[in-house]
Amino acid sequence: MKESLREVLVNSSPPVDCIIGDGFFSFVLDVAKELGIPIIIFRTSSPRSFWVSYSIPDIIQAGELPINGSEDMDRLITTVPGMETYLRCRDLPTFCRKLDIEDSIMKLVVKQTRKSLQADALILNTAEELDGPILSQIRTKCPRVYAIGPLHAQLNTRLNAKHGESYDHFSNTLWEVDKSCIFWLNKQPNRSVIHVSFGSITSTSRKQLVELCYGLLNSKTKFLLVVRPNSVIGKDGEGEDVVMELMEKSKDRGYIVNWAPQEAVLNHPAVGGFFTHNGWNSTLESIVAGVPMICWPYFADQHVNSRVVSEVWKIGLDMKDVCDRKILEKMVNDVMVDRKEDFAKSASEMAKNNELEKTHKMSFETPSRWRRMEFDFGERDRPCFADQQLNSRFVEEVWKLGLDMKDVCDRRVVEQMVNVLMVEKREEILKSAAEFAKLAKGSVNVGGSSPPVDCIIGDGFLGFALDVAKELGIPIIFFRTSSPCCFWVYYSIPDIIQAGELPINGSEDMDRLITTVPGMETYLRCRDLPTFCRKLDIEDSIMKLVVKQTRKSLQADALILNTTEELDGPILSQIRTKCPRVYAVGPLHAQLNTRLNAKHGESYDHFSNTLWEVDKSCIFWLNKQPNRSVIYVSFGSITSTSREQLVELWYGLLNSKTKFLLVVRPNSVIGKDGEGEDVVMELMEKSKDRGYIVNWAPQEAVLNHPAIGGFLTHNGWNSTLESVVAGVPMICWPQFADQHVNSRVVSEVWKIGLDMKDVCDSKIVEKMVNDVMVDRKEEFAKSASEMAKVTNQCVNVGGSSYSNLDRLIEDIRIMSLKTHKK
Repeated sequence: MKESLREVLVNSSPPVDCIIGDGFFSFVLDVAKELGIPIIIFRTSSPRSFWVSYSIPDIIQAGELPINGSEDMDRLITTVPGMETYLRCRDLPTFCRKLDIEDSIMKLVVKQTRKSLQADALILNTAEELDGPILSQIRTKCPRVYAIGPLHAQLNTRLNAKHGESYDHFSNTLWEVDKSCIFWLNKQPNRSVIHVSFGSITSTSRKQLVELCYGLLNSKTKFLLVVRPNSVIGKDGEGEDVVMELMEKSKDRGYIVNWAPQEAVLNHPAVGGFFTHNGWNSTLESIVAGVPMICWPYFADQHVNSRVVSEVWKIGLDMKDVCDRKILEKMVNDVMVDRKEDFAKSASEMAKNNELEKTHKMSFETPSRWRRMEFDFGERDRPCFADQQLNSRFVEEVWKLGLDMKDVCDRRVVEQMVNVLMVEKREEILKSAAEFAKLAKGSVNVGGSSPPVDCIIGDGFLGFALDVAKELGIPIIFFRTSSPCCFWVYYSIPDIIQAGELPINGSEDMDRLITTVPGMETYLRCRDLPTFCRKLDIEDSIMKLVVKQTRKSLQADALILNTTEELDGPILSQIRTKCPRVYAVGPLHAQLNTRLNAKHGESYDHFSNTLWEVDKSCIFWLNKQPNRSVIYVSFGSITSTSREQLVELWYGLLNSKTKFLLVVRPNSVIGKDGEGEDVVMELMEKSKDRGYIVNWAPQEAVLNHPAIGGFLTHNGWNSTLESVVAGVPMICWPQFADQHVNSRVVSEVWKIGLDMKDVCDSKIVEKMVNDVMVDRKEEFAKSASEMAKVTNQCVNVGGSSYSNLDRLIEDIRIMSLKTHKK
């Protein structure tokens, strides 16, 4: 196989740019390294199982293998970094149960696993939110790891984006599906059925199947059971006999099929639990569907997976090494009846945390307009032969050089496309082709890139851009999107730790001042630090990553910050001691508006970058309200609230003396099935005389509306700046990232609002709303108005931010001249 692969690669035309290989075929890595072709390894097992396999030599060296009999099975394994507190001997892959630590299977798995880490990168079927701590461990051995799963959900998202929700998704099952079970499920109550399936290759003994079925029958739950043909091991014909017997006995309580459409079953509202072997694909499908699990693992990565499901994620029970009807009956009743709500809540929250965005987009530059275009990839654009499928998509959708007839061979379609190409759109396509020809010819002239890159502006959290820029001698400027105060806090975390001011010693320590952040000594408390600073572990991986990327940002040739000299002058002075060239060019939304108005006039319809569909009906409602009489309530584009929090906030608003405009995004309220939507509908009904509720509002327009007198906000930096520019006082309810620092600055430094962090109580909400909107209304309005006036002057012609942006553009031109002289 090695020689055959080498021959294919050497003779490939066009040449192969990169290999994506299965992680268990290490010979692919050898060939790739020999030919100098980059290689990325895809591992199909769970990341934790992969990490356990890598760690086996260390487990053996520490004397934790071999296992000394059945009494040793629940002993903790302490030598797998990141899993020391929950991994037992029982949870290791089954080949680790042998007394022979020179077992050939074990040695092969370890060899292939460790060799995978020699690749240029790894692809893993997981999400950062599911396996973050273990991904951090793996990245110590192979820094470039792409967590792109769950892959079935990723595929569905992209297919739905292209074809719509009703698209009949591709199925990769090896077995003929019996869809009659869906019709049976349609007749069952919500969350009343447990789905039982042990994958596409696992077999059970006759005795095991009988125990399982009696456990199911004796429970209080209906079940859908999958028994593949010839999957029951017994004497001649006994396997089939027991299935027929069980079908007869369970016809009132269960439904048995040879194979079910598992993804559709798990997403069916009637299914409330999954009795599974915990293969990684099945585990991920259950997580995405929000279905709790009973785990009965067999081999491979399943034993590790089942332990993680039960002990780490807390979304199921682990029944490994047991097949007893009484235990099964109890576990089914636990998951489906006695602890049903606990497990359903945990599984639902995990499913929500791992939802993929509706579309995944890549950007490309197109000639003539030279603007960024967003391009959605769909299922059909995956390469079928070489790169032809993707090329055809680019020709039609990105480059506009022709038409794409992929997957069609029909005389009428051919006729139509020929007419469009040669008659109807002939001139348009010829023009695009001429522009591309000019671009292509320019790119092969002496000097390579046309034109060469003069300067890189990189996101400040992507430190690798700095390494590449320095290597190629290209100037680089980092843009940090968080507030300068929070950026400075991130930078100072090592100094805070060294001074003994971290970790925080419990809730009684939260209001202690932090005195080791220069310029913020008089007002920054433990409570105001980013939330990851609340952990007792000062070696926390997230904290270390943030500090590393922040400190690396200051090695750039310059920094761009979204603020003004007038807003953050003292902190900008501190940052300039580490990076002298700092361009304060914000607030960027106001800077953009100023320049667009100057070019197009005040009536220009400004560009909106919102990710959500805007409900402009709220503007018509605001038009009917008195000046400064409404408080606007919105917590940004990603923050979620619990049902209890939303109710507390709403009662606080309702009990205050103020009308309100409340934004509640779809699916942003965390509750039991349907409760999130129910509470929103209930609140809309109860508050129709006092408030107005929408899914998403045009925030900038709302804040600048004369009816708005206050803003209850999460204090994301963009929202904070929009409120400052509009002259609207704030009530601050921060959640994460830079929001805790921002809320403290709003209340204690700028004095244009109140800080409600770490509290969600209707009485406090009521008091703060009354303070901002009634009792101290003039005081806050005056402070906010004065700050708005100063801030808006900064983005006008001659203002500090306007001038800084012009200076930035001119400095890039100068960098360009210096780069060309080299």
